[in-house]
Amino acid sequence: MEQDNKTQNELKTGTIHECLNKHILTLTMSNPSKKNAINYEMYTSLSRALDQAATNQDVHVVVLAGEGSSFTSGNDVNAFEKRDASSSEPRASIVFLKSLATFPKPIIAKVNGVAIGIGSTMLLHCDLVYASQGSIFQFPFVNLGLVPEAGSSYILPRLLGFARASEIILLGEKFSADQAKNYGLVNEIFEATELDQIVDDVAIKLAHKPSQALQLSKKLLRDMPIDDLLNRIDHESTIFSHCLQGSEFKEALSAFKEKRKPNFHSQTV
Repeated sequence: MEQDNKTQNELKTGTIHECLNKHILTLTMSNPSKKNAINYEMYTSLSRALDQAATNQDVHVVVLAGEGSSFTSGNDVNAFEKRDASSSEPRASIVFLKSLATFPKPIIAKVNGVAIGIGSTMLLHCDLVYASQGSIFQFPFVNLGLVPEAGSSYILPRLLGFARASEIILLGEKFSADQAKNYGLVNEIFEATELDQIVDDVAIKLAHKPSQALQLSKKLLRDMPIDDLLNRIDHESTIFSHCLQGSEFKEALSAFKEKRKPNFHSQTV
């Protein structure tokens, strides 16, 4: 990466824009026709960018953002149909999540619009989260016949308490930026027109601070055994993959395509 150099990784559907400027690396998820849904190629680009930034001394801070009026609507559902269920390789999303969870430098999330599924769970691994007033958050996994991912089943009860974590995961309902701030998932909320400038200002402040002290402080603040977290990500992934083969997810996917409510309890007598 070079200073002030904006590169674009063109993908089949969806792009990750990388911009390194004044020691701040901005990674922007771009898949506008699907509200920036993330496919496997985009995950690969994100994890590669984070792995490179982890050891690049020119990068002091990372900003995660979505293009336009969405952060990300989560996984690109169509990509599930193209997955290789027989592969022994970890899913690209898991590689990304581990790169995110172990990233040693400060990460700022700039959330404008929807942050659904992994769009919400990835925020648990960011150090500062700023959102626009109209942003919407959701952990919809149970609604899709799936289980939580990204270590959220490990982090949320420790962050919010068991009762609130259960409410968010088991009901899987959407909640506002104000609620997200009340839960402690978001630092501050701003008007959409102010968000870019606010995040830029915070990123610049962090970029000017002593890098080693920042990284050591982040490590101290993330006071949880990293092996336990990574093991939980793997365990969630195993169950998640099993659920992808199940009838409940298949019904949820069919309902999504047919634009109807899923019926998880229909039986043939």
